[in-house]
Amino acid sequence: MVALQRPLKEHVYEYIAARIESGELSAGDRVSEQAICDAMGVSRTPVREALIQLASDGYLDNQPRRGFRVRGFDRQNAIEVFQIMGPLDGEAAHLACPLLSESDLAQLRFHVGSMDLAIESGLITKYDDIQREFHHAYAQRCGNERLLKLIDQMEHNFIKRDYGAVEQETARELLRKANAEHRRILELFEAKDACGVRDYIRDIHWSTENAPFTVW
Repeated sequence: MVALQRPLKEHVYEYIAARIESGELSAGDRVSEQAICDAMGVSRTPVREALIQLASDGYLDNQPRRGFRVRGFDRQNAIEVFQIMGPLDGEAAHLACPLLSESDLAQLRFHVGSMDLAIESGLITKYDDIQREFHHAYAQRCGNERLLKLIDQMEHNFIKRDYGAVEQETARELLRKANAEHRRILELFEAKDACGVRDYIRDIHWSTENAPFTVW
C-alpha cells in the first residue's frame, strides 16, 4: 500500500511550531512569510495556509498591514482547553477500553516505562513526546473519527509546555506525579473499567491545576 503524503501546509505548521517550542520565536515576535519560504524552500501558498491555521488555533495574531505575530498562550486559555480536553480524552478512553487488546496494553506499559526513564534522565521534551504517544495509543482505538478530530484540534494548543520556569527537581516531581496518573490510567484499562478510566482522565488527569504548565 502506498503511504499518503501529508499536505505541505502541515510540515510548515510543524516547522513554525517547533520554533515556538524551542523559544526561537516568543510572544510578540513577527513571523516572516518570506523567511519561512526561504528556510523550507517552499512557495508562499503553504506558508500562508499554515500561518492562517496557526492564527485560527490561537497561536498567532494576524494584524492588518503588519503580518503575523506570536500571540502566546495565557492562563485563562490553558484552563479553558483543559476543561474541554478532559471530557474529550475521557470519552475516547471510555470507548476504547473494551476494544483494547493485550498488544495495546503492552504498548501502554512500554510508554509508561519509557516516561519513567525520560523523567529520571531529565529529558523533559522526550517525556512530552512519549506522553502524547501514550494518549494517542488508546484514543486511536475509540472508533469515533469525529471525536479524534476534535482531540487533534485541541492538541494544537499544546505547542509548548513550560517546565523551565521551575527548579529541575521540582519539574521531575511534577512529571513523576503525571506519570503516576498514566500508570493509574493503565491499571483502569487493564481492569476493563471503562467508566472509571473516563472519570479519572476527565477529573484528575486533566485537572486545571496542571494548566499553568502549558502557558507560554
